[in-house]
Amino acid sequence: MRVLVTGASGFVGSHTVRALLAAGHHPRALVRDPDRAGSTLRAIGVQVSDVEMATGDMLDGAAVTAALRGCDAVVHAAAAIGVTGPPGARPEANAAGARNVVGGAVAQRIRAVYVSTVGVFVPPAAPIVTADAPLARPRTAYGRSKLAAERYVRGLQDAGAPVAIVYPGGVCGPGQPVLGAMMEGLAAGLGKVWPLPGGGVPILDVRDLGEALARAATAGLGAHRWVLGGHYLTWPELADLCDAATGVRSRRVRVPSGPLLGLGTALDAAARVRPHGYPLTRDAAEYMVTLVPTDDRPILDALGLTLRPAKETIADSVRWLADSGHLNPRRAGRLAAGRTRPTLVQRTLGPPVQRVAGSAWFAKAGPRVVPPLDRALHRLTGGRLLLSQALLPSLVLTTTGAVSGLRRRTPLACLPDRDGTWLVVGSNFGREKHPAWTGNLLKHPEAEVVFRGRAVPVTARLLDAAERAEVWPRLLDVWPVYDRYAERARRELRVFRLTPA
Repeated sequence: MRVLVTGASGFVGSHTVRALLAAGHHPRALVRDPDRAGSTLRAIGVQVSDVEMATGDMLDGAAVTAALRGCDAVVHAAAAIGVTGPPGARPEANAAGARNVVGGAVAQRIRAVYVSTVGVFVPPAAPIVTADAPLARPRTAYGRSKLAAERYVRGLQDAGAPVAIVYPGGVCGPGQPVLGAMMEGLAAGLGKVWPLPGGGVPILDVRDLGEALARAATAGLGAHRWVLGGHYLTWPELADLCDAATGVRSRRVRVPSGPLLGLGTALDAAARVRPHGYPLTRDAAEYMVTLVPTDDRPILDALGLTLRPAKETIADSVRWLADSGHLNPRRAGRLAAGRTRPTLVQRTLGPPVQRVAGSAWFAKAGPRVVPPLDRALHRLTGGRLLLSQALLPSLVLTTTGAVSGLRRRTPLACLPDRDGTWLVVGSNFGREKHPAWTGNLLKHPEAEVVFRGRAVPVTARLLDAAERAEVWPRLLDVWPVYDRYAERARRELRVFRLTPA
């Protein structure tokens, strides 16, 4: 199926695109900036050439109409976001986008999935949030715009349109382009202080949400309203889970719910007089202190979903925060055990070398110069030194030729992983063809690695799409030029894990 996805430059939309591709569908992305969208998608392991880009804004009715044409379904994940009510939010943006995208899909007889938020039910009226719960009365521009969009889409459902609404909880996970409220909260509390009000938060992995939206769009199940909050944790339970994952103990501070709500109200009033950047609002405070568990069983049963454990989601989120520079590695504890600070040489020479390495002319010159020099230096120093080691971790990989059967030595950049394995990328300096050593490993996975003067027999395994997406942000952290290589080569760069035999 051809499925239009709005918001593919963002957290939820990009993971929806990835899930659609993994299921064999053909995503079309409506984005304002294709380059930005491409960078976001590559960071989670998506081959951008597999995604059809349609340039446009959800507020541009003509662009939306054109993007919808020829599609079988649409996932509307784009939104003017901000549960904390950022200054400058346009109250009309979300409602107008829903009219253009979801209304336009209905006009063209296309199935639509609208991504709402569990926040439209906050404060909740019952001990469990269901899709039939009464709607809230939000105070921020963001909340009002989401509520207006919600009412519009519900009106389409009531008129018989095949529209599904999904209400996600606190979305987190690896690969967020701009930190949202949930990931910001993790980054702020980890290894420092956890405020502990009443209530709790539903933790939803963005990978599970992307999978749910992809299935909802392609299953052809008609009109539905589905809550998908995720795993509900009280604030003390979330703090305990983070401490257990990182091995770093955070302080706890009890925060009475009443004063927190009062502070949010006061800050709302102050913002009307003079805008400020403080993130707490009355809506955000109510979210923190009043939210209860959600009834996810209907969507899990209908779509055959199983959510990954909250422990895994938190660990992957924290690991990504540290690997991407949003969190001091010391505060990530054991989850950032393999991360090292860049040396003075790396900080000084890294950026200019990366610019050269990513250039088109270097794709022609580099393969003729760098590997021979590295092989010679490696031979002269007994395997202890490579030219590239001054800037990034490097090894020498010895493979068996797929055709010749001869031993072939190749110096490669690598990512030494926490479990004692190595990750290597078949970038070939951004050239169109896969490098020969990757073909050798596909036929003969048994190989040898020389790393820091030590020879280790290894077994190579090509990562699948999901595994590749998980490690791609960390690979970019080591060598950001991989993104440029992938864009220029127009192929999916093969990523192998080398495991000591």
